[in-house]
Amino acid sequence: MKRLTGYGFLLVWLCAAGYPPEALAQRQLHYVRKATRQETIEATLAATGLPRAVGPWYFLGPFDNVAGTGFRTEYPPERDWPPDLKRTYRGRAGQEVRWRKAVRVLDNQVNNLQLYPNVENSCVYLYRRLVSPRRALVTATFGSDDTITVWVNGYKVLARDVERAVAPDQDEVQLPLKKGVNHLLVKICNHGGPMGFYFALRLPARLEAELQRRLEEDFPSDPESLYYRIYTIPVPEDIVLEVGGLVVRPDGKLLVCTRRGEIWLVENPDADDLSRVRFRLFASGLHEPLGMTLVGNDLYVCQRPELTLVRDTDGDDRADEFITISDAWGLSGDYHEFAFGPARAPDGSFFVALNVGFQWGHQAKAPWRGWCVRITPDGRFIPWASGLRSPNTIAVAPDGTVFYCDNQGEWVAACKLVEVRRGEFYGHVASLRWHPRWREDRIPQKGQRYDALDPSLHVTPPAVWFPYAQLSQSASEPVWDVTGGKFGPFAGQCFVGEQTKSLIMRVDLERVGGRYQGACFAFRSGFQCGVNRLAFAPDGTLYVGETDRGWGSVGGKPYGLQRVVFTGRVPFEIKHFRVKPYGFELTFTLPVDRRTAASVESYSLESYTYHYWSTYGSPEIDRRPVSITRAEVDASGLRVRLHVPRDQLRTGRVYQLTAAGVRSAEGNPLLHPEGFYTLNRLPTADTAAARP
Repeated sequence: MKRLTGYGFLLVWLCAAGYPPEALAQRQLHYVRKATRQETIEATLAATGLPRAVGPWYFLGPFDNVAGTGFRTEYPPERDWPPDLKRTYRGRAGQEVRWRKAVRVLDNQVNNLQLYPNVENSCVYLYRRLVSPRRALVTATFGSDDTITVWVNGYKVLARDVERAVAPDQDEVQLPLKKGVNHLLVKICNHGGPMGFYFALRLPARLEAELQRRLEEDFPSDPESLYYRIYTIPVPEDIVLEVGGLVVRPDGKLLVCTRRGEIWLVENPDADDLSRVRFRLFASGLHEPLGMTLVGNDLYVCQRPELTLVRDTDGDDRADEFITISDAWGLSGDYHEFAFGPARAPDGSFFVALNVGFQWGHQAKAPWRGWCVRITPDGRFIPWASGLRSPNTIAVAPDGTVFYCDNQGEWVAACKLVEVRRGEFYGHVASLRWHPRWREDRIPQKGQRYDALDPSLHVTPPAVWFPYAQLSQSASEPVWDVTGGKFGPFAGQCFVGEQTKSLIMRVDLERVGGRYQGACFAFRSGFQCGVNRLAFAPDGTLYVGETDRGWGSVGGKPYGLQRVVFTGRVPFEIKHFRVKPYGFELTFTLPVDRRTAASVESYSLESYTYHYWSTYGSPEIDRRPVSITRAEVDASGLRVRLHVPRDQLRTGRVYQLTAAGVRSAEGNPLLHPEGFYTLNRLPTADTAAARP
């Protein structure tokens, strides 16, 4: 095969053909609807004059990769050009191998290449045809487990000798395509464990976003799309939008800060015509800003070392004044010392949540790490509450209550939503280095509670535990729906982002015994990247800022900006999951089918708890079945009382409810049949729930 030593000639080759690289991005999408989603994609790309992949993937193998030699070994398929799909070869151990269809290998997803027995220490070739109406330079992204080599029309465009687990978008490559049929050949060499592969052909951002919007309208990718649709806001190719904060301005423009120190102003973020979306640099040079709050025309930004007031004094949509409000907390240089916020309280003060350093047990190298701190309007710094680990991020509910979301780790059993009160301790011992009652020699042992050493340091439980494996691995920003129903049937409830799983959770809170507790549910999945920040617009749009920040996330993109819009169709969901003296009460968004809702067989209920220890996270322990003795449907058909024996209602436990057998009056199942209630206090009377 021909060998390619660099990419410089590609631009020369492309421009010499009279087709500069930016030409693809300037094209207008010609959407052609066909019977299926895939047929529509192919027809639209063809009508728009865009390159596209056609036909299935084919695979050939296995070949030897003993001691990692396969990457540098030129097997016969590399010498055949174009690939001859009818030819047979001698593969590993002399066995005859031939090209076969890889029917389960799909684009835009991670594929487990169990194409033959015993994939360890072997190599496989994958082949695909690409068709282009003219010469073009097209971006493709790859992922592999382990090594990967890529050829296009005989030219080697990628060679990576690596050992890694496969993930989306690990390698980005520019593919030089000629007019007509092009031949793509990929070689994966595995060292041990599973063999994996990922491939995506990228369109220019605007065209890809427009195509996905039309496809979701005509071919919803999942049931959630029928009720809440996700639209992508195209980000210019030269902007790395690793979102750390979102603010919607009164004029409808969106402010987005990134962990790389920039603030971008997005004009027309809700435009259906994506060519109207514009990005303008509002500010730069900040130190990893991870949150913003707008007060009038003043923008307060939480940087790693300080809370800063950022102003545009001349109205040209470019910041020109930066004022330090407070820099009273410590900073050692540890990469894990993030600062989140600010959340603005009704009295005008700000709350900031400070990460601990990335150390086990009791380490906190800089002052006030692991604390929630309050900064008064006149700039006074007040340590407020301790025991935080990685609080991404902090927010004030509509009633003025402060909440933060913490992430699983040492001393944090699972991700959680915590109600913050002055002087309380939330469990992570690193912060106690800055506590007035802390002593160096009083470090708890594994499994030992800190309040056993000092009862005054009682660990306050969270308002809500998020089940780790099922729902949340990296909880992010909580926001409240204050749109008055424009976002659907969950007005007043809390929505929480999830960075690893690229989804949004819903939280139904109630006040019991003077403290908040409640239930969490799945709400919307399918985002292109980790959900890190959320912001409601007055019209009911929920903006979603995304990043994988190098940790990885479901979805395949490293960063991005999307929005969620209520379609007007109400999903059949559990709206409220509340504790009562007799058990639990469920409120549904739509009337239930009385027969299924009144049958105890339609439900299953169990409870569990967690270890409190220095180990990283905790499994769900002491899992117990919980009896439902009776289910009563009220006259409206919207509420069901689930009666539970009193001795099975125990505080300090999470109650996992599955209502898979319940149907709506129209016969439909619940969109999300599971809910998880964190029971910290039992009600003493059947009173109405108070919500934030």
